[in-house]
Amino acid sequence: MNLMKTWRLAAATGLSLLCAAPAMAALVCNATATPVQMVYFENDPNPTTGAWSVTINCTRGPADPTTSPYTLRADDGFNPGAGSTNQAVNGTGAANQIAYDLFRIAPGNGEWGYTNATDFAGTVSFGTALTASVTHVFYSRIAAGLNKNAKLFTDTVTMRLRYDNGPNNNTDVFPTFPVSINNQSVCLLSTPPGNIVFNYTSFQPAPATASAAYAVRCTIGEPYTMALDATGGTLLGLNYGLALSNPGGQTGTGFPQNFTINGSIAAGQSGLCGGATCTSSAPRTLTVTY
Repeated sequence: MNLMKTWRLAAATGLSLLCAAPAMAALVCNATATPVQMVYFENDPNPTTGAWSVTINCTRGPADPTTSPYTLRADDGFNPGAGSTNQAVNGTGAANQIAYDLFRIAPGNGEWGYTNATDFAGTVSFGTALTASVTHVFYSRIAAGLNKNAKLFTDTVTMRLRYDNGPNNNTDVFPTFPVSINNQSVCLLSTPPGNIVFNYTSFQPAPATASAAYAVRCTIGEPYTMALDATGGTLLGLNYGLALSNPGGQTGTGFPQNFTINGSIAAGQSGLCGGATCTSSAPRTLTVTY
């Protein structure tokens, strides 16, 4: 009888010890980057750059380590180009792909890529807290003078966050962030027109002609028109006329397109001049509309 009581007491004590075993919590981290949103103008002579941020957020249990070393890298996106260059796309062909790069230190300095040498690296420190975060600034850069269609280009970059979750226990997570590049339609006078200079003698038997060349560069596929503020006028009593070599609508090719402004003074005019030679001038305005 006494032996049975002793066995029951031992069993009860064993159950009590099993219930007292502590539960272990795991350290968990993730990374969130701000979306990269760039606006590109082909006529800007400088590279297009931007600054963005990525934040590593971590939580731990009371029994977990108070520090966690980490590395954070970024791949070449869904549409990698030559030489480990990222590309945002909208269709096929070179005119529908726009290259960009990411950097850790400054635009053009310290590539942020997918190797040990191009990682962000550091340590998340909790102190006595159960949550901690670290923020890094990264940069984007697009080269100047690219010749692309006017449209919205997109890409998705995948990061790899590797953090220490205990002795010899690295954990990898793969968050993503979106990239968008809005290539704006632009036109510019890549070569402005010079002066149109007439030489005319009173009552000369043939018309006097002169011209000025210019070039317009517009984004691929961008329609545009050109117009003068006036197609004629009078200087020194001589009536002159002006005309564009291509008065109709044009479509941009991404490269300079060459045109001329042609002028003429009809023959047989006397003009007004009180000396051996006279000069006069008047400004005219060429407008490109797109």
